[in-house]
Amino acid sequence: MELPVVDDTGIWNAWMTMLNVPAISASLELGIFESLNTEPASAIDLARRLGYQERAMKALLPVLCHLGFLNDYNGAWQLSPMARQYMLEDSAFFWGGVFRREGRMLVRHKLLIETITGKREKHEGRDRPAESWESGQVDMAMAREITAFMHSQSMAAAVGMTHSADFSKISRVLDVGGGSGCFMIALAQALPDIRCTIMELPSICELAREYIAEGGVSDRVDTVSVDMFREKWPAGYDAHFFSNIFHDWSFNTCRELAKSSFEALEPGGKILLHEMLLHDSGHSPYPAINFSLLMAIGTLGQQFTLPQLEDILQSAGFVNVSSLNTYGYYSIVSAEKPA
Repeated sequence: MELPVVDDTGIWNAWMTMLNVPAISASLELGIFESLNTEPASAIDLARRLGYQERAMKALLPVLCHLGFLNDYNGAWQLSPMARQYMLEDSAFFWGGVFRREGRMLVRHKLLIETITGKREKHEGRDRPAESWESGQVDMAMAREITAFMHSQSMAAAVGMTHSADFSKISRVLDVGGGSGCFMIALAQALPDIRCTIMELPSICELAREYIAEGGVSDRVDTVSVDMFREKWPAGYDAHFFSNIFHDWSFNTCRELAKSSFEALEPGGKILLHEMLLHDSGHSPYPAINFSLLMAIGTLGQQFTLPQLEDILQSAGFVNVSSLNTYGYYSIVSAEKPA
């Protein structure tokens, strides 16, 4: 499959704007601007001061920084002149009336409030599908909806990966949590000798087989139904591929996934993490910081910096960690199991 004539960075930039207004409206409702006006603070200190969730605060503040409302001075967040002018209650130019009204009309405003405060209400599973993945039970309706969603946002990156990453020395790939299988379909279309397996929950495997057949690679891409948290992983693969999997889970859970991969891989095998990386500061690029806020709302995870993923992989025993930008904002972080 040929690369799109234009990469998808503009699409990501546009999509991630959906979190800008909820980030502002939730911060107003929860007193974040007012608190930082009283005293600058790190994300951890601010969360403790207000009784909020640290993970959510770490995801929210870089978004407010990108929007021009905060500045980071040696780890302490401070209000910018724009925030002091337009986000404080006692300002004659306070924009709270606008953002509070807009926030009331947005589902993600309410979900972000719940995420920051830790007081989550019951919602349909489609609001936080990671909860179903965590349980190992995904019904077919949700499976079809989420698989189509992920396929749409991943297809260009999948084709882009085949044009930039070297898979020539890999013969068998296990795609862990592979969804529709779009990455393995693209690989199989590009490399006639490679063999790929999508490891997923039963309902997702059923759907993946439809995508695989449509891609014309059923002879070289198959599926295996395995709950990655509760069942033994299949052996015999020289690479494990994870796309947008680690960002769904906590650091401790990612360490468990890395350990499971290390134990199941053949000696000399590779682990490949396809993720949208944060810069080491954690404050850019724009889509990655907003994506991290989306992960805070909908999953147990966040976007990672390269040093964070390196630490996770090395804790499981992997060596020779490296990173390659593959397409748009995405990179592959790779590491090896010693031979």
